[in-house]
Amino acid sequence: MRFSEAMAMEELDDGRLVANFDRSWWVVNGPNGGVIAALLIRAAQHCLGGDRCVRTATTHFLAAPKEGPVHLEVSVEREGRIAAFASVRMTQEDRHIATALVASAEMEIVSHEWEQRDFPDLPAIDETWVMASSSHDVPLRSRWDQRWGLGVPGVPETSTVPGGYEAGGWVRLSESEPYDESLLAAMADCWVPAVMVHSDVAVHTPTLELTVQFRTNPRNIDLRGEDYCAAVFRQLSGREGFIDETGEIWSPDGHLLALSRQIGVVLPRPDETVGQWEFVRS
Repeated sequence: MRFSEAMAMEELDDGRLVANFDRSWWVVNGPNGGVIAALLIRAAQHCLGGDRCVRTATTHFLAAPKEGPVHLEVSVEREGRIAAFASVRMTQEDRHIATALVASAEMEIVSHEWEQRDFPDLPAIDETWVMASSSHDVPLRSRWDQRWGLGVPGVPETSTVPGGYEAGGWVRLSESEPYDESLLAAMADCWVPAVMVHSDVAVHTPTLELTVQFRTNPRNIDLRGEDYCAAVFRQLSGREGFIDETGEIWSPDGHLLALSRQIGVVLPRPDETVGQWEFVRS
């Protein structure tokens, strides 16, 4: 199932939207959190219209959905001159799956712009690494073309924080499609969590909350579906069984596209072998 197919939805007579989850976007126990967030954003845009770029979306993940249809209920909270706000609720049968708050906004006059973050220091795409390891319970990995250039296990010179839990590189969909806010939201949660490849314990990290802030409207720049974006993710704090992760996504020509922040749970994977990760030159 291509990304556009995973994002497809229909409006029912009662005003609700219905979408469908397919196992090709699965990680361990259910669909990737970024894909859930992307669907909620797409549902909000269906009701708010596409004239304004989504600027921020915060998603809370209440339960893991199963394969099959899910329903999305959108409440437009306010539509103003600059910004519009919507809340979205996802359910499956009688289970509440996720909730999102989405704000879209556009300015007619921009008085001042600046960027004090630096573009990630990544190797050229043909000098990166790819993950050779495979896992049958994470089909999501085949949906993304990931070229590791930051925090590559066993290659310490690729890390900016010695021993730090960070990862990233160049990324795009395996089957390219036009960039929009939903795709960027999915990309913000597409990478293997750094704690999984840099720690000596077998874990997985379900997300409790993911916030993505969209800093550049991808439709306003020369960004093609086949282009790789630069993505950096860092999990520099783990406390009381939870991690926080920050992320940046950049266009290849230096536009900061999105910032992400999420908090996740660190759960043991006693059925999995530690040290399974293998990386080779791309």
